[in-house]
Amino acid sequence: MYVGLRYIFPVMIPFLIGWMMAAWMYPRVCVLERKCKIKRSIWAGLFMSAAAALTVFLLYKIGVICADQITAWIEKYPVFEAYCEKMMSRCCEAVENTTGISQRRTQDFLVSYAQKIGDACISGMGSKLLFQAANWAKSMILVISGAVIAVISGVLFVKDLAQIRKQLRTFRFYPKWRRVLLRLKETGVTYIKAQAIIMVVIAGICVGALWIMKNPYYLILGIGLGAMDALPVIGTGLVTYPAAIIFFLKGDFVMAAGFLAIELLTSVVRELMEPRLIGKKVGTYPVVIMAAVYVGLFVFGIWGFVLGPAALLLIYAIGKEWDIWD
Repeated sequence: MYVGLRYIFPVMIPFLIGWMMAAWMYPRVCVLERKCKIKRSIWAGLFMSAAAALTVFLLYKIGVICADQITAWIEKYPVFEAYCEKMMSRCCEAVENTTGISQRRTQDFLVSYAQKIGDACISGMGSKLLFQAANWAKSMILVISGAVIAVISGVLFVKDLAQIRKQLRTFRFYPKWRRVLLRLKETGVTYIKAQAIIMVVIAGICVGALWIMKNPYYLILGIGLGAMDALPVIGTGLVTYPAAIIFFLKGDFVMAAGFLAIELLTSVVRELMEPRLIGKKVGTYPVVIMAAVYVGLFVFGIWGFVLGPAALLLIYAIGKEWDIWD
């Protein structure tokens, strides 16, 4: 299971995407083929190319806005740094009033250690920067080539889908593995779809709330909060609570209340949506899914958020089909 999900599954992702898109399009392009007398592979190519072009356009627009907001944040970094120094000075003054330790001594200690940490990070990053840039370039090439392969394989699957399904039915293992995949579809696909819907809804809420609050980084911060909310234990509170405290100390009570409202609203939305979208359909307890995500993050890295529950549900489906759990 580990070898398959860690090494084989990533390679097969473009073909799985192509297969799923072909299965969804097949009945529709067959109807168009009969009505318009144009081959279904041509219709499939047109639909998949249009979907790919729309996806690229949306990602480009979102990327441009995010890049502008990151640039604006970098330009305002000196202001942010000065504010952090002011906050540190106030905290050190409070320490002096409470413990009697000199404010200057505490501040020099914190600044010196911050500089050491920064120097260590820069020196470590400098030696790896070239390799990181190469890895990023490699990742981009893999994503682009994977998208191309998904489109081409989808068109080819549409062309011969009926024959492929007929050939698969001749294999002895087909009935059992088909039931396993159907059971996995009912559970795993439901879980992934539910998490994607919840993530998009919460990211939309965060983006909208930050836009109303006139936060200049509403898009990148809102998307980041939506992604963080999907991770177990972390959640949006890792950002919203510190932000609320900082704005409260700054005297901006409206912004502090706004971040607390975001945290409250996203928590309520997840609590309301998760049981309806996941609970009974997945057929297991939410704490088990959370444990699978947590273990998956350790075993598979960041993709463990998806691969952890997928491995759990696949093992469960195989055990049910071969009566291992009885």
